[in-house]
Amino acid sequence: MLLFVTAITSCKFNKAIDTEAENDIKFDSITVEEKYYLLGDTTNPFCTLESNFIFPSEYKDKDILSKLNLYFIESFFGIDSFADKDSSSVTPEQAMKSYVQKYISDYKELEGDFITDTEVSGEKPSQESWYAYYEASSNEIIYNKCDLISYTVSVEYYTGGAHGGYGYNNHVLNLKTGEEVDETDIFIEDYQDSLAYLLVYALAMDNNLTNPEELENKGFFNIEEIYPNGNFYLDENGITYTYNVYEIAPFSLGKIDIFLSYEKILHLLKKDSPVAPIAFK
Repeated sequence: MLLFVTAITSCKFNKAIDTEAENDIKFDSITVEEKYYLLGDTTNPFCTLESNFIFPSEYKDKDILSKLNLYFIESFFGIDSFADKDSSSVTPEQAMKSYVQKYISDYKELEGDFITDTEVSGEKPSQESWYAYYEASSNEIIYNKCDLISYTVSVEYYTGGAHGGYGYNNHVLNLKTGEEVDETDIFIEDYQDSLAYLLVYALAMDNNLTNPEELENKGFFNIEEIYPNGNFYLDENGITYTYNVYEIAPFSLGKIDIFLSYEKILHLLKKDSPVAPIAFK
């Protein structure tokens, strides 16, 4: 069952550069809660899928709106979800329906193993066994001003094993073009080494360390391999880089967010970038 929730943002557009006014774009959302019991038996283990998808619904430029919608859909559901069709023609409702159907279909593939395990052991696994899959996905608008939309897609899941997993992927879109904003749009040439130094130093400060090399004693991997990874979001204060589990640290340290204020990175920013009106105000 798909539950449709109308939301989120309605605001005024100012042709002058106003870094305080929200963009003149509206969003809707689709919320889904689904369960499926193995073999259709409510006494068997089950999978749980919870999802909340926010997407652009109204904007003055319909071509830009179409591009934004496509990007939101592909970043949330994955391009692979539309291998058999043109994703540009898929609506948010259709994308969510396909997502739910695929998740349950994939879970049903465990039914053969479940039957075998039950026959071998003489009793069926409990509902709390590793067959109890779940997935929770959502996206969040972080910043919606100055012709930029910054948002995060997050997913938490369990598919058997010792523990579950999770991931966070950030995106920044340019409302003027409908395209993604990446590092090369923001930073000057040969920015990587300087930005890496600032990231490592900020990470050390976050961990109350004065010497970045001490990070390795805290469990972080080789600090010389901590580099900008393109997984960033921005707001009025600066840029935040997200490193998912195992990228720069073991699972036990979880997701790592490193914030850099615009003041600290002004010397690395292009003065004509989409971020310039915020950073150089």
